[in-house]
Amino acid sequence: MPNQATSCIDLHTPQTDRQCESLDVSPVKTLGMTNFRHVLGFSLIETLFVLLVLAILCGTAVSSFQSLQVRAQVQAASQALLSDVLSARTEALRRERRITLCAAALDTGARATLPTACAASGGASAWHQGWLVFEDVNSNGLWDTGEALLQQRARFHVSVSATGNATVARYVSFGPSGRSLTLNGAFQAGTITLCARGASAEEAWLLVVNAVGRSRLDKGQIAVCS
Repeated sequence: MPNQATSCIDLHTPQTDRQCESLDVSPVKTLGMTNFRHVLGFSLIETLFVLLVLAILCGTAVSSFQSLQVRAQVQAASQALLSDVLSARTEALRRERRITLCAAALDTGARATLPTACAASGGASAWHQGWLVFEDVNSNGLWDTGEALLQQRARFHVSVSATGNATVARYVSFGPSGRSLTLNGAFQAGTITLCARGASAEEAWLLVVNAVGRSRLDKGQIAVCS
């Protein structure tokens, strides 16, 4: 029996495990491989926990990105409205005629298009529906046939809300001297609030038009953005 074990070991050619079963090598290798797999692997509970953490992190990142995107849209809309209000005043001074910027009529289409009519007096109006800038020859706050159309803006993204208080709810108008005027010729002053729709206790952009026709953007706190 010792001679057989010796001859098996002394052979120069590779031997199969079956021929060397007497050396008891296979159990040692199997045990080593089993321990190696156990050290590098993860249990089902550990894997599920990692996936849960990743899902929470991804959800937080997406929410933060969407919030930043909405804020950027509100700021862009505020700057666009201020730019056109300032342009309307400049045109009134240059042309020496009344120039009006009116909130557009309600647009219910699936895609935003350039408006072709102002919101009617007494009806619902909101600046996020878009607006028109035109030469208001008859001083009625509406764009009529024959009046020069200077600018059109399509409605904002659905996440943006823009509404004015009573004096600037439907239009902002400038006389030949550059002063902001109501339709009956009195001075016009008011504030248009732009914010993220549905937000609460957040900052908003306030477009302020004073009595002499000068406009500016301020930041303010609002309770709820409708």
